[in-house]
Amino acid sequence: MSGAAALHREDHDTAARDMLADAVAYVRPHLSRGGSAGDRLRTLWAGVKAARDLGAADVVEDEFVGLACDAGLVIDDPARGLFGEKTVRHVIRWAMLGMNPFQ
Repeated sequence: MSGAAALHREDHDTAARDMLADAVAYVRPHLSRGGSAGDRLRTLWAGVKAARDLGAADVVEDEFVGLACDAGLVIDDPARGLFGEKTVRHVIRWAMLGMNPFQ
């Protein structure tokens, strides 16, 4: 790969990371603990679905799992309506496929 091609690829990768970071930052305030856990999980799904083309699948998934953890969605306590990481990853993977797990 020539120097110019490598530089262009690095610029593209940086732009994609920045766009993904912007998408995560946009969704973050919508996951405040004020709403119900179900509504917050649907909001997370919508954010992932919108951002699914902004990076490699594993990178997008990891970023949104981290966001879900920060927002308090990844707490395995069904009695309180909170979800474990397995459930959150399931919802994220469906969003990455453009599918709605809530239908």
